Amino acid sequence: MRTLRAFLVLVLGFALLAAACGSSGESKAQIQAKVKANWEKFFDPAVPTSQKVALLENASTPKIKAVVDAEANNAQAKAIKASVKTVTPNPGDQADVKYDLGSVQTGVPVLPGADGVAVKQSGTWKVSQQTFCVLVKLGGGPSC
Repeated sequence: MRTLRAFLVLVLGFALLAAACGSSGESKAQIQAKVKANWEKFFDPAVPTSQKVALLENASTPKIKAVVDAEANNAQAKAIKASVKTVTPNPGDQADVKYDLGSVQTGVPVLPGADGVAVKQSGTWKVSQQTFCVLVKLGGGPSC
């Protein structure tokens, strides 16, 4: 009986550990690299909007799509670029992102040390809807 109980504790321990690591099987370094690459691509004004929508959580919903379309013509949004400083993976396919938004022309941060969240949706690490909508609001854009 004692052996069975020890075995069950061991199995439950492994199950909890696997759940904490996420279901993706990605290492911390892989998550950090993917989030950094996708985050910087999303906030790169040289990248077409058609590619950016694949990197934004819930971008296919009508309301978010309308905001994305409006931001595609926003001169302020076209003048900034992101530089990711750190990515901290969290359980549940989320990661905290520390980044700077800087001027494309001067490279000077216009929003240094910003905090955001990346989420894994449909197998891709994306800028969270919440992060995007906060930035749009800060820039005086339409509500998400």
